[in-house]
Amino acid sequence: MTHDLVVFVPGVMGSVLCDGDGRDVWNLSLGVGGRLATGIEGFFDRLALPPGLGDAAPDGPYALTPARLLREPRIYPGLLPHVAYRELTRHLGELAEGRVAVFPYDWRLSNRHSAALLKEFVGRELQRWREQRRAAGDEEEPRVVLVCHSMGGLVARYYLEVLGGRETARTLVTIGTPYAGAVKAVRILTGTLSGRKLLGIGTRLREALVTAARTMPSVHQLLPTYQCVTGHPAGTRLDAVPVPDLDTAMVDDAFALRRELDEAVRRNTAEDLLAGRPAPYRVFASGGKGEPTDIALSLPAGVITYADRFEDRDRWQGDGTVPCLSATPPEWEDGARVDWFRLGHTALPNDALLHRQLYDRYEALDHRPYQMLGTGFGIDVPEAAAAGTPLPVTAVSEEPGLLLQARLVSPDSGKTIERRRLVPDGDGGYSATFSPPPGVWMVEATTAHATAAPVQREAVLVLD
Repeated sequence: MTHDLVVFVPGVMGSVLCDGDGRDVWNLSLGVGGRLATGIEGFFDRLALPPGLGDAAPDGPYALTPARLLREPRIYPGLLPHVAYRELTRHLGELAEGRVAVFPYDWRLSNRHSAALLKEFVGRELQRWREQRRAAGDEEEPRVVLVCHSMGGLVARYYLEVLGGRETARTLVTIGTPYAGAVKAVRILTGTLSGRKLLGIGTRLREALVTAARTMPSVHQLLPTYQCVTGHPAGTRLDAVPVPDLDTAMVDDAFALRRELDEAVRRNTAEDLLAGRPAPYRVFASGGKGEPTDIALSLPAGVITYADRFEDRDRWQGDGTVPCLSATPPEWEDGARVDWFRLGHTALPNDALLHRQLYDRYEALDHRPYQMLGTGFGIDVPEAAAAGTPLPVTAVSEEPGLLLQARLVSPDSGKTIERRRLVPDGDGGYSATFSPPPGVWMVEATTAHATAAPVQREAVLVLD
């Protein structure tokens, strides 16, 4: 409805975190005091939390303030390369003044804690918006449309189903939300980082990345709760199979959160049916597919081995971070109701076609004319690499004859520093190699002949 409040909840890494002096604690761009030249391990140490935090908030030196929505690329190598929310910010800015409320939060903390803060935030913002609408002569009572990227969907779902937020909600839109977790969380928490994604990165930095992530309740709550383990006699889920270097108590907490959410959804749905009333809000889900995505793991001889597809599937089933089966709400029997895009995890919320669909959610218009059809392509780029190491950029498509171009772009100036043609291999694969200098760069791949997602973007961190 056109008068509803729109609340955007970003995902993991989607909020800028500042210390008590207002300093952005982990801006890794070359423009911030030459930080790359002095080493960056300390910046990830600054993100670490004290042990045993649970669902509480830290204090003292561990406390950070969520200052704003992320608007420039950031990378936590091994966890996520984030291209930020620039295009989404412009899209939200086109709505009526005062109608949009952005909820930045400390994405390191437990999703239960963040959901409680979201409840307070929505209460304040909805009251403000209702007063504004009444002053404008609107007699209808506005409700809330929650638009959520990635982990933000888990925060919103807990707020809606466990903390009572469903009573004022009209719509929940999730974009790449890992309802059932992501195998990529296993990589960062066990230190089994992809050598293909971290080129020439030294041991000290790898250890700093893993050590900081292991202190974050939210990252553990992203562990996969679906049957992701193959070929193990103890079972098919992480709560049944011991995985080296994975904290058993934190695994149990991830599954407890999943059960808490699932049971709340079942209970609330049953109460609605018994009372003969419809569900108070609708759920729409969007996700990415066609990107190389860790989806399963095995433990031959106790060594963790990852797979990017199930044995009975010959195509990548994810957005590079979240597999398709996890981007689907667990109460849905399959992914047929999900709007799928040929886009990576953090490119999804910035896509112009997705923004047109979001207008349908806000304005209750028929969104069928905007459904994506036709051929697209996905790209695969390392998250971090050492300077002087060749940087491979690969693409894959169901169409073997696309004309693909890629360029390396400065996210600050928009200047292109290197341009390459992606050479086809004749079987739907394309590749090129770049030689970027140190810094945070955007890789942009384009084609004039794809009828869906003609532009793909990923961020990469190059270390001196």
